[in-house]
Amino acid sequence: MFYFTTDQIVQQRGSIEQRWTVSELLEAFEPLPGEPLGERHAALQKAVEMALQAPETLSDRARLHLDFWINLQPRNIPERTYVYQAGERWELSISPLGLIYRDVAQQYNSLNGGVTEQLFSDFWFFGPDCPIPGLALRTELVNIIRSALADPGGAAAQAHFPLFEYPQKPIENLFWEEGNHVRHDWFRVIPYGLEMGHSTFRDGPSGPGYLSFEHFLRVPPPRYDWIAPEIRWAVEEYLNQSSPFSPPKPVKDINRPPTPRELLDRSEALLKQDPDSREGAEMLLSLLPFEAETDYWRNYVFNRCGHLRTNPVVQQFVLEQLQGDQEIRFKKAVDVLMAWCMFSNQLPRYRDLLLRLNWDDASANDPAFREAMVEVRRMIGV
Repeated sequence: MFYFTTDQIVQQRGSIEQRWTVSELLEAFEPLPGEPLGERHAALQKAVEMALQAPETLSDRARLHLDFWINLQPRNIPERTYVYQAGERWELSISPLGLIYRDVAQQYNSLNGGVTEQLFSDFWFFGPDCPIPGLALRTELVNIIRSALADPGGAAAQAHFPLFEYPQKPIENLFWEEGNHVRHDWFRVIPYGLEMGHSTFRDGPSGPGYLSFEHFLRVPPPRYDWIAPEIRWAVEEYLNQSSPFSPPKPVKDINRPPTPRELLDRSEALLKQDPDSREGAEMLLSLLPFEAETDYWRNYVFNRCGHLRTNPVVQQFVLEQLQGDQEIRFKKAVDVLMAWCMFSNQLPRYRDLLLRLNWDDASANDPAFREAMVEVRRMIGV
């Protein structure tokens, strides 16, 4: 629900109230989210009337959007429906109110029958809300909207999202993930856009979310500030397209030590190729000093070790942590042993041994603990 005041638009969503200025409403990506398409369309028409009373108060982007809405003649937009494949079957309808996508298989949208509605201005300036793999269809939709502009040669008419063929090249390395035992996030490139999702210890995995290449390139901050600069640069390189909102790449310095993210990527490349890679394991363990900045790196290293049962460097590392003087690393090393037993279906066999590995006995150098370590070595095979 929303209503207009003298100089604002007030949106009420449950107990949350959001106030929009006319300039904010005009320039926003997805203005008045959650409201029906017809009501959002009418709100933009009203915002145009209010903006024309004081155009000097508008931002440059709001003026561009104002130009679009002043020129758009919705009655000249024909109603059409398109059916196509983007992973699963999609239906897209265009009408005088906007665009309506239907995710038939509810691959990305399980609400309202998989239906997503999009304003013309959002499509024009920021690109499709849902997958549209074919350049021909994207171009046709742009041409339909342009033909409904009173001034097809004006500033707004030239400011639509970039039209380009999506790359047809390998994407197996364009996948990123991070997290710990509480939450795990992932982000990847697919042939027609970007997918992201997360899982938590309590709730399990969420359904994948979708981000179009055009939104990635065109939506201004702060909407997608959570995408790390390294990921942005990699996706832009894949697309051969640049976003005006990406941070500048740092000047390469051969003497600069690698960042934790660079070390992670290098170790993953080596360990995926060979889980027993000594270099990959050493690079993985080199992330541990960064635990002083955030425990994310410690959690990542030990979680990754849980999948490297036969790597000799990791085996030795786990033994060292069990005999070290850091309680938190000791307990995580025990967690690694437990993971190895679980993945090899040997947990019942070694359950008693794992229970004997406790910090109090280890820190006291108890004889029973020393005996347990002998069995641990036999279990590991070193």
